[in-house]
Amino acid sequence: MALFRWLAIVVLLTIYVVAGMAVLRPKVSPEYRAFFIDHNTSDWEPVRYAGTPEEGFEFSRPGLPDWIESLRGFSWREPAGRWTDAELSRIPGIVFNRKFNGPLCLEFTATAALPQMGKTFGVTFGNKSQTVAIDPRLSAQYQLDFPDVQGAYYLNFILPRHLPRWGSVDPRNGDPRRLGLQLSDLRITPGSCRRPS
Repeated sequence: MALFRWLAIVVLLTIYVVAGMAVLRPKVSPEYRAFFIDHNTSDWEPVRYAGTPEEGFEFSRPGLPDWIESLRGFSWREPAGRWTDAELSRIPGIVFNRKFNGPLCLEFTATAALPQMGKTFGVTFGNKSQTVAIDPRLSAQYQLDFPDVQGAYYLNFILPRHLPRWGSVDPRNGDPRRLGLQLSDLRITPGSCRRPS
């Protein structure tokens, strides 16, 4: 009888240990982890459509082009694009399903939240980083040359650490998001950026 009790205890302890490990370190896909566990994306199984980095990505369009694996730290889709939201991730970014190399031009259209006006933000494209001054216009086109990108599979936007909740900036608005930049479109082309004449 005592042997049976000890055997039952060992079996139960084993079950508890295995269940605890499954809860603490579940074996799930990166997309499942980002949406359900880490809560750093607002997309779950987005629709995929054909496209190229040269054609770009419209943030207001439903789904993601097939060259983008996932978004991190971006809020839901709106008619003008998507806001970065520090509630979802302190460092918003885009993960690609391919690697980028060589001289590249990164072009995007963005609007800064009011508390960001007059400040700067960083852009990290793989192993290269740049600091960008925020354009005071409501919606501005940014062109960044990255002359020697090596094996880049992500693009991050580095914003100030303590972004205020939008509801504290505009008390009439109860929006709980910590907004930084609203991106409308993004394009990656080989070579240097063509400056407007």
